Formats: sequence, C-alpha cells, structure tokens
Amino acid sequence: MKHRNDIIRGYLFIAPVLILLLAFSLYPLLCTVYYSFFDLKLASINTLKFVGWKNYSKLFTRTSPKFFSQILPATFIYVTGSIVGQIGFGLLLALLLHQKFVKGREVFRAIIILPWVVSSIIIAISWRFMYEPRLGIINHILLLLGINNPPSWLNDEKLVMPCLIVANIWHGMPFSFIIQTSGLQSISEDVIEAATVDGATGFQRLRYITLPLVRQFLVLNLILTSMNTINSFDLIYAMTNGGPLYITEVISVYMYHRAFIFGYLGEGSAISTIIFLINLILTIFYMRINKNKAIQE
Repeated sequence: MKHRNDIIRGYLFIAPVLILLLAFSLYPLLCTVYYSFFDLKLASINTLKFVGWKNYSKLFTRTSPKFFSQILPATFIYVTGSIVGQIGFGLLLALLLHQKFVKGREVFRAIIILPWVVSSIIIAISWRFMYEPRLGIINHILLLLGINNPPSWLNDEKLVMPCLIVANIWHGMPFSFIIQTSGLQSISEDVIEAATVDGATGFQRLRYITLPLVRQFLVLNLILTSMNTINSFDLIYAMTNGGPLYITEVISVYMYHRAFIFGYLGEGSAISTIIFLINLILTIFYMRINKNKAIQE
C-alpha cells in the first residue's frame, strides 16, 4: 500500500510537467500534422478544405524553388557543415581545457560559453556587419593586407553558405563544448593514470579510453546539434533571408516563406511535419548506431 502511494505521489509531482509538455509540444505537433492535410490559407484562416496529400505533392512538383534540387541540398550542406564544425571544435577545445597544464581553465571556459548565451538575432546582425562589403571588419583587414577587391561575402553564390556555416558554428559550438566537457569530467582520473603507467601514449589514451568513455555524450551531442541545426531559422533569416537565388533557403526558412509570406498555412504545416520526421529519423538512427556499437563491445 505504501509503495502504491509513493507511485501516485510521484505521478502527482510530474503531472505539471506532463501537462505543460502536452499543451506546448504534443498538441501543437498534432495540430500541425492535422492541418497539413487541409487547404488552409492565411487570408481565409477560418476556411478548411480537405485536400489529402496535395500539400505534400506540391513540394515535389514546384519548380521555384525545387525541393529536391535546391531546398534539401542547401539544408544538407548547412546542417552537415554546422554539425561537423560545432562538435569537432567543441570536442577539441574541451580536450584542450581538460589538460591540467592549462592555466586559467575556468576563465577560458567562461569566455568560450559567451556566444551561446547571446541571442541568435544579435549573432546574425553582428556577423552580417562583419561580412559587410564596405564597412565590415573582415574586408577592412583584407584591404590592410593589400587585397584591393575583397568579396561581397553574403552576395557571392559560392561564399554565402560557408559564411552562414561559420556564423552558426561560432554560435553553437559552446553547447557542444559544455556537453563534451561534462563527458570528460565524468572519466575517473585513476583510469587515465593507470593507462599512463602502463605506457599508453597520449593518442592511445584518447583513442582507446577517452573517446569510448564519452561516446554517450557524443551521441547526445550529435542528436541535439542535429535537431537544433535542422530547426535553425532566425540566424539564416536575419543574415540572408534564404538568398541569394535560394542558395541558403534551408527547409526551415522555406517553411516560413510558404506559410507566413505567401500565406499557405497548409503547405507550411506539411513542411513542418517533414522537418519533424527528419529529426525523428535521425534521432532513431543515431541511437541505433550507438546501441549496436555498445553491443559489439
């Protein structure tokens, strides 16, 4: 009887969180999926017309921009570059500041975390100003170095996507740094010292001890970074608005344009549902890979 009361009491404690989760996560998600099957327009928001899969089929038949040849490739490049940069630099800095010979580690950690606590809009405006052709600090430095015709970074079709990726890495890398630092601090120093006594080199300790022991943190980092980057909107919208020529129009910006600029809420709901499915598939994929590797070991 006491055990049953403890269970009931536990559910009562988490009930407010569950209610908030249902109200602000599950319910909007279900509404989004529901409206994706209707012809819902911003101009006539009270009029619903069931169209089945038509909103989804429009994504694959529209010619400007093309979903498969423009939107998805732009999203893939942006997400892949951002993930590799954020996790790579985050892990590298976490490893560096985990070394005992580094003085003032806590100060450096605080400085590294600063970009993450700043609003994405402020980050976007700052980087946009730095990329500015005439007044930006980057081109000013290039002029001082003798480069007389510096590029127009955000208007160049070949440079605009790398510029966005760099800005997103700078903004999101501290999050990866925090997760990897937590993983490294969870490793017992006795294990490292034992490996050192046995003659293991620094690279061997990293490969056979450190990385396997922080694998769970890496997987968590990969899942959260992937979701954050796929859902990324404000930084891209404030810097390029998807331009030039749809080169940086990733799927989240495309969804915003279809839903709130052109007023096709049904199509926007369909794109949002696809974004959710992509996040879900990637999460399951990462977790299965991690589970299979754990079983093999």
